[in-house]
Amino acid sequence: MWNRRTTTIRVGALSVSGLMVVGGLAVVLGGPASAAVPSFPDNVVVFPDRDFVTIEGYQDHIGETATVEVTRGATVVGSAQGVVAEGDVAFEINHPGGVCWGNGTSLKVTPDIRAGDKVTIKFAGTGAGDTTVADAAVGPDHARLGADGVTVTVTGHLGAGVNPAQLEQRIVNPDLVALVGRRDVRAVPGPLTPAPRGGYRSGLAVDGTTFTATYVFDDPAAARTTAGTGIERLMSWQVEDAAANRQGLTIAEFGEFGGPGFGGCPAGPTDQPPPAGSFAAVRSADKTKLQVSWTPATPVPDAAAVTGYDVEALAPAATTGGPRATTGTRVGASTTSATLTVDPAVTDYALEVRALSGVRLGDPFTPTSTTPPPAPGDTTVPQLALAPAPAADGSAVEATTVRLTSETGADLYYTTDGSSVVVGDLPSDTARLYDPTKPIAVTGTAAAPMELHAVAFDRAGNLTVDQGLYKLPVVAQPGGLTAPTGLAGTPGTTSVALTWAATPNATSYVVTAYAADGTTPLPAAQQPGETTRTSQTVGNLGGSTAYQFSVRAVNAGGSSPESAKVRVVTTESVTITTAKWKAGDFRVIGTSSATSGTVTVLRAVRNTTTGVLEPGTAFTGMVNQPLTTAVPPATGTTYDVRLRTNVPTTNPGQVFVRSSNGGQAGPFTVANG
Repeated sequence: MWNRRTTTIRVGALSVSGLMVVGGLAVVLGGPASAAVPSFPDNVVVFPDRDFVTIEGYQDHIGETATVEVTRGATVVGSAQGVVAEGDVAFEINHPGGVCWGNGTSLKVTPDIRAGDKVTIKFAGTGAGDTTVADAAVGPDHARLGADGVTVTVTGHLGAGVNPAQLEQRIVNPDLVALVGRRDVRAVPGPLTPAPRGGYRSGLAVDGTTFTATYVFDDPAAARTTAGTGIERLMSWQVEDAAANRQGLTIAEFGEFGGPGFGGCPAGPTDQPPPAGSFAAVRSADKTKLQVSWTPATPVPDAAAVTGYDVEALAPAATTGGPRATTGTRVGASTTSATLTVDPAVTDYALEVRALSGVRLGDPFTPTSTTPPPAPGDTTVPQLALAPAPAADGSAVEATTVRLTSETGADLYYTTDGSSVVVGDLPSDTARLYDPTKPIAVTGTAAAPMELHAVAFDRAGNLTVDQGLYKLPVVAQPGGLTAPTGLAGTPGTTSVALTWAATPNATSYVVTAYAADGTTPLPAAQQPGETTRTSQTVGNLGGSTAYQFSVRAVNAGGSSPESAKVRVVTTESVTITTAKWKAGDFRVIGTSSATSGTVTVLRAVRNTTTGVLEPGTAFTGMVNQPLTTAVPPATGTTYDVRLRTNVPTTNPGQVFVRSSNGGQAGPFTVANG
């Protein structure tokens, strides 16, 4: 039987003087739950090139503090808190008038936001919406002016998971107002189409992983102004609802630069200094050794890695401002302790521990305790408590974490591999300094429990040792969860809403989205994040397309087997790309995700009760017009409905298009021309 042992050692107090004391030493102090794509009017809009985020809507949370996190895989690379204000824009991050990254959180860094990152807003720890940053942008060249003097083209790339039907390219320049009637020009997927206010025609074509936006201007001056702007945007969105609201929006801005958005915001990861941690020290009874231990210094995500540590013991100067004798060492990045040989006659060494990143030396670490030294002759051992407490009979105790506590000013160390935590009157080489903010994670099982050894040192060097066996609860061990059941999906045009039954002992769930074959996972940008709920909406999907989905339950011990898959076919997505009217000619053009069917063009009429535009009667001659297979590489179908007889005598204003497959688009404004 493995028996629990508690050990206490009394050591006479070390005589020290001078600066703040730790363990008889003077110390020099230093000077990433998930949600889903939000529904309108809420939105998370990401400007990755400027590391800037706008939170829109959330008016049911006015006055509440929200936390926004940027995650890359399982790592939180940036975070900030903001208070929801009244209005369309709830708050902004890294933009003048908003808050800095790191506001209200401990992660003081402006993240370098990249394609594939997920930006999530949370209230009280619960996800309320997220946007996955799209891999879609202009580049590598700026807008180009054609030889004809009136054509401008913009090219760029589209990564996996980007819906080519949900794009818009813009070039913004206030000088365009006098030339084309607005401060920007825009191009959407489809052929060259006159702008609503005139002045140019535009269209956007996708060829595999590249796109080309083309603008043809009436005035060469407008073309020159557009080509010389130097900032080109590409907007892409994960979900487009029935009212054409763009949700989960990424706005890439070629030519913009990231980093802190205004004065006082934290530096980006590449400009961060080496990180600082905390340390503790124990001096041997004969005063010839100093055992210095520290918590590993963790750089912020994307910052330079820690390459080592510098540990120095500084003797007092003989005169004020005079030189100080030092003894020290430099150790590798994986080391968390060092033993220095010191002069026993010096009673008040000051200590410095700093992290190294290449040749850069960080700020001094802070001591774990600032308690003054005890009176000489103190032999009272410190208290040491393990929670949960070890079993008196030596059996393994079930727990997921173990906390250590002691008296104020005590330094705590531990090992989890069964090795001794103390050698003589100093921490062993394998002992780790305990961080009270990070409980010790239990890794043992019933068959192989974790053997924990712990020690508490007080300021006089007295110590208490305790030990115990720990094992994870069965449900927290791998294999302790059953697969979720009852998975069902409700299709939308570009999304699927999933629900499932709760799994006992699960703390979260992970949904996997597959192509129609049920074996090929969708790209990472289309996979939803982990959620604590039993429902989730998967966005950024194609219309009229079959997908399969599964879900796994998760807890501290791992994940369950995959659930049975459910197959869902998204509903039809219908768009209107252009609608034009002139005397004797009325034409409406658009697309559908369906492979066949018909469309009908209807008048838009205003509901006298709600004031909302709704589909009205069909235009004579524009009923049940056929859908035609789209020209590759485009998918789905297109329609081109044109009247040359029975044309309305005035511009109809706005129209709807309804498909025989159930899809609908509109209201859409009819342009003159």
